[in-house]
Parts: sequence; C-alpha cells; structure tokens
Amino acid sequence: MYDVIVIGCGIVGAATAYELSKYQLKTLILEAENDVSLGATRANSAIMHAGFDPEPGSLMARLNVEGAERAKELCKKLSVHYDQIGSLVVAFSEEELALIKTLYDRGVKNGVKDLELLNQEELLKKEPNLSHESLGALYAPTAAIVNPWEFCLALAETAVKNDVEIALNNRVTDIKKLDDGYEITTTKSTYQTKYVFNAAGVHSDDIHNLIAEPNFEITPKRGEYYLLDKSEGKVVNHVIFQCPSSVGKGVLISPTVHGNLVVGLTQKPSHTMIWILEEILEIRRQV
Repeated sequence: MYDVIVIGCGIVGAATAYELSKYQLKTLILEAENDVSLGATRANSAIMHAGFDPEPGSLMARLNVEGAERAKELCKKLSVHYDQIGSLVVAFSEEELALIKTLYDRGVKNGVKDLELLNQEELLKKEPNLSHESLGALYAPTAAIVNPWEFCLALAETAVKNDVEIALNNRVTDIKKLDDGYEITTTKSTYQTKYVFNAAGVHSDDIHNLIAEPNFEITPKRGEYYLLDKSEGKVVNHVIFQCPSSVGKGVLISPTVHGNLVVGLTQKPSHTMIWILEEILEIRRQV
C-alpha cells in the first residue's frame, strides 16, 4: 500500500510530488497521458503573476504572492529558465486609470512588493512601442515568465530521483473507500493508498465525484495564442495586460523565455488579436 497517490502530473501534481519526496513516504503519481505536463500546464501564458488581482484576504491572494516567491527560488534551484521581466496593466481612459488604482491598492494589501502607478511618460519610457493613447499603467516588477513544461518536468524528475514512482498512461476510472485508505482503479491496474491528492486539473471534478458527493463543476475553456517569430520578441519588454472588464481580462502580449512574442488568449479567433498583430507588424515596418 502507498502512503500517498497523486492523481495527475501537471504543475500542481509535480510540485506536490516534489514536496512529498522530501519525506520518508511511499508515493506514486498516476498520470493519464503518456508524459507529464500534457494538459493545461503545457499550454498557458507561462506567466508568474505578481498577485495584485485576487481579492485581499482570500486564500488565492496569499498563495499567489507566496507561490510567486517560492517559484522563483525553485526555478533557480532546478535550473529552470525564469525571467523576472515585470508586468504592466495599461489604462486607456479615466475609468481605467481608476481601475488600476484599485488593483494597486489590492496588491498592496496582498503584500505584492514594489508596485508602482506610472503616468504616460513613465510608461512610454519603459514601453516606447505602446500606443500614445495610453494614459498610464500599473507596474508589477515581481511578475515573471517561465517555461511551464520545463518547470513541471524538473519537479517531476527530482521527485522520481527521490524515489517517488510515476505510472504513465494510467487514467483513473474508479476510487473505493477502504477501512484504512482507498483503492484506485485505472485503465491499467489497481492501487491502494492511505491518502489521495487530486491534481487532475480540468478533470479534478470528475476525480472528486468518484469518491465524494458532487459539490463543484469545472467548465474548461480553450482558446488561441499567436506565437510570433523571435524577430518580434523585443517589441515589448514586459508582460502587457489590458485592463480587466466585465467580459474578461482581455488579450495580453508577452515575451517568452525563448525570445518569441506571444499574443492571446481568446476563446475563439479574435479581431482584437488580429488588430494587435497588425499594429505590431506596422511598428516593425517603421523601425
């Protein structure tokens, strides 16, 4: 019998296994795919958010700020590519200037370090290719970019070196409660464990419902990014966010750790994204 079975090996499952590997435990990771990090972990914005967005006092607020600091330390320890380039939330109206002030106050309450409110001159000095219609921005220097697949792989590999077992192509199909733990059935075998850690990502509700009464439901959404060539990687120097609105957080533009430029994310092909790309290309033609 295992002490702990971790279901899922995206960034959460890998990080959990990494921490558990520091103790004298018999630990197993069950992963449905044929490799780690093949779900949401491999296909996201690759941004370590500073922590000004979550509601103050919430668990997310505390873990966001603490997690960003710990991730920086972990990336250094595990030789994972990490660039602390900072982020900017750009305002284009008086209403948006008021919103970034709210985000600033929220970030200060959350303990985000070194936040600044920039006027137009200060903003354009940092990002000369931004529109001159911008009025200011919230600057969060602790935000960073990372290679999420590499980060996940490094955590999982370290856990395995510390005697954590991993079973790939093992999709969980059933969980039964035993007197002293749980019995987990997969597409390949059956395992017994004292404790279960559910790290199944967008399928974590399905795993939860195998053993407990349904009390939450995940509605996953998939969108699109544009990945530009490395020749466009220096158009911006920071992660650039639109001000959030009632319809969402909008499209971001960010360098990648590989020197490319990524634009996204939407739930469907976006005219806004196309417009941003056209603007970027026009800027490049003028330089």
